[in-house]
Amino acid sequence: MNAKAEKFQNYLNEKEIHVFETEEIEGDERGTAVFRSYITVEGQRLPTVLILDNSVFAVVRVQISPKALTEENRAEVLGIVNEQNSKYKPFKLYFNEENNLLVDFCTVIENDDLNGDTIYLMFDVVINYLNENYRELMKAVWK
Repeated sequence: MNAKAEKFQNYLNEKEIHVFETEEIEGDERGTAVFRSYITVEGQRLPTVLILDNSVFAVVRVQISPKALTEENRAEVLGIVNEQNSKYKPFKLYFNEENNLLVDFCTVIENDDLNGDTIYLMFDVVINYLNENYRELMKAVWK
């Protein structure tokens, strides 16, 4: 496990936090470790991962909606996503190749100096954002 992932695992153990499943990506040149969990918003369990590797970045990624982008809702959903991206600096919404709507929150961690409380702050920021904006996003997706 990479140094940042080890520090985060130690943080979880110290705080007795047991909501993550950990996976090391075998054969990955960056030494990637993924901590998987869920965030509950509006009664929906949204798959969430923390990605820690040997780069200077830590990424919290949440799948807001699977197959969210369709021909019927394309214009409205892209408009809302673009508007949200221009308003919120710490993270970005985007669609992957399967048209799943995702949000990434990225931070820099220098010299593998990971602070578990900082990582949890990242989760808090994303959770607060989703609690405030999930309903509007999903109205456009479900059209």
